[in-house]
Amino acid sequence: MPRVWGRALLGSVLTISAWARDFIHPGGLHTEVDFERMREKVAAGAHPWIDGWNALLQDPKSAVDYRSSPHPHMASRQRAQDDATAAYLNALRWRISGDGEHAACARRILNGWADTVKEVPHGRDQPGLSGIPIGSFALAAEVLRDDPEWSAAEQEKFKELLVKYFYPVCHDFLVNHRGAEDDKWWANWDICNMLALVAIGVYADAPAIFDEGIEYFHHGKGQGRLLHAVPYVHAGGLGQWQESGRDQAHVMGGMGLMAEMCQVAWNQGVDLFGAEGNRLLAAAESTAQFTLWKGVPYQFYTNSDQANQYCISENYHGRLDASHFELLYNHYGVRKGLEAPHVQRFAELRRPEPGEIDVFGYGTLVFTLDAERSPFPAVSPPPTPLDVRATAGLERVVLEWSPSGAMTTHGHEVFRRRVGEDRWESIHADRNWTTPHYLDRDVIPGRVYQYRVAARNGSGQSEPSAVVEAKPQGKEALPPGWVSEGTVAGYSPGEGGSFRVPAAPGMEGGVLTSWQGDFCFSARLVSWEKGVDRAGLWVRLPGEKDGKFAAVTTGEAGGRQARFWSRSERGGRQEQQRGCDYTWLPVWFRLQRQGAKLTASQSSNGVEWYEMGNATLAFPERVEVGFWVSGQPEGSALFCQSTLEAKTPQPPPSPEDLEVSVEGKNVQLRWRYEEEGTELAGFKIESSERGREFGEVADLPATAREFRSTGVQKPGDFRYRVRAYHRGGFSDAAEDSR
Repeated sequence: MPRVWGRALLGSVLTISAWARDFIHPGGLHTEVDFERMREKVAAGAHPWIDGWNALLQDPKSAVDYRSSPHPHMASRQRAQDDATAAYLNALRWRISGDGEHAACARRILNGWADTVKEVPHGRDQPGLSGIPIGSFALAAEVLRDDPEWSAAEQEKFKELLVKYFYPVCHDFLVNHRGAEDDKWWANWDICNMLALVAIGVYADAPAIFDEGIEYFHHGKGQGRLLHAVPYVHAGGLGQWQESGRDQAHVMGGMGLMAEMCQVAWNQGVDLFGAEGNRLLAAAESTAQFTLWKGVPYQFYTNSDQANQYCISENYHGRLDASHFELLYNHYGVRKGLEAPHVQRFAELRRPEPGEIDVFGYGTLVFTLDAERSPFPAVSPPPTPLDVRATAGLERVVLEWSPSGAMTTHGHEVFRRRVGEDRWESIHADRNWTTPHYLDRDVIPGRVYQYRVAARNGSGQSEPSAVVEAKPQGKEALPPGWVSEGTVAGYSPGEGGSFRVPAAPGMEGGVLTSWQGDFCFSARLVSWEKGVDRAGLWVRLPGEKDGKFAAVTTGEAGGRQARFWSRSERGGRQEQQRGCDYTWLPVWFRLQRQGAKLTASQSSNGVEWYEMGNATLAFPERVEVGFWVSGQPEGSALFCQSTLEAKTPQPPPSPEDLEVSVEGKNVQLRWRYEEEGTELAGFKIESSERGREFGEVADLPATAREFRSTGVQKPGDFRYRVRAYHRGGFSDAAEDSR
């Protein structure tokens, strides 16, 4: 049970040596049992530990000649984190190999900081994200604590650094949150400070500090509290991380810090992993599943700061740069025997797990419990990418393929050649992404290019895909009825109608067309170049630059905040309503007029739309509608998939006669679809595992009538459905009748 403590700030009231020393040591991220396992397995050359060890040896921060840069006020928390990581990695190498030079390096780093910091640090990131290196310093010290060359006086001085100077920074943030509302800050801001408290408590034998972190995990008022960090658990058991609508990189960072906190607590006999029905596992499964390119449920999220998040963020979608999944897999899957299929697959794809920036990582080496449950290599070479298609746009080619192989893929290589050439050139290769698309901008309009794609993982590379080709388009004259005001815009019919719109100061420019009556105007804002302040869609009185208007844009806060703007009279005040606070490109915008009502919406996929706001504006029947890009003359924005129509489109008809067959580990789907009178965009293939919620597994073009899912381990556990879609939404689903 958690201990009871007073809330008074700890400091010099009690001397550190007077506090009760009832903690298990070593007992931060690792116990002596863990270190003994690492030593034994590495010495024996056993897989996968030796593979993790060899990866560690390549890390420059684990080298004995690492030089730290202590600062009295932690001027750069990133550099401080590098120093703390170097201390941890060198201490770890000493623990496993017995090499005293690595212990000496770790001592130099920690003693250097203890000698330099003489007061409570203040400045940038303090209090706040400085909790990341503070917690890391405490965890590194716990690994080194048994070094006989690290004197008692030096260790006492380092404890003083942690308790007297660093602890107050973490405590202050969790209690006061810089004077802001408690829910203003993202989960990772709280969690790094919670981890710091727990880690300081262990190393300094300070139970009150340790328990403060544990208590905050359960009942804290900020977003680091478990029930706030994972605010929703959906039907079927998947949890939603608090930052899922922000971007996936911050999801991974905060979750990794919480996983480390749970591990430290576990080693001290406190089970945070199992809290609230294994809620952390629910969030980790959802995050891993989404990263492996399978759909997950999402619930709208906001806070007192109106950080509106309408849908799960596509920013960093598919990025595998996270090093806490071996920790989670070995605890939940191996130690506890719980189902964690996507956490397990994530860990397998990253094995041997490397280090990361804010989380130590190297989990294959330090957290693997059972070689049979953690084989290396864990997967066979990936299957060849299927359903590859190339779409020609304005001075670009978009490549897309089915993500059915994402469960065994951690990268792709894209090859290109010109028609008539024999030699293929590799134009792109990555190794930490499952993302099934690529944008080729290094093209010359009018040339025909051929492409093929190969998937890759730690076991090898697939055969290249079937060859596809595309001819990127150059700029043409604007379509009839469209005019470029104050600038010279470009157009091509590719990608559903593409407009390159130059920026102009304020409301001086734009590309417009005249329209009478109601309308529904939709377009995808793909990208922008330097100098753009704001970009989107607008409607205004004919020829009036400072008159009545309405617009839906993104541009504020570094270009990520969507807004609905309106002005009811010439020279009047511009009113604004907030859309998604983390609107990353590409994004779809929609502006609708129904009588005097103007409505703005946005979407991350052009199918599911979220209303941002509306206004009543008495426009005349005839107005001007178009694209608005404000900024410096050198800037421009690219829009595509643009449609202007009199009525809001309705969902398309449903696919019919879905047939599902199984051949080994491959599942084949076939269906029928009537195309007449339907401007179809594509088909979504979705699956449900053992009765859980359906999630996307593939996005196919409108011409598709079949799909093959490869490498399905237990095909009988899955049911499938197919939905048609376009800008009007999703059709009803054709269901798997097996």
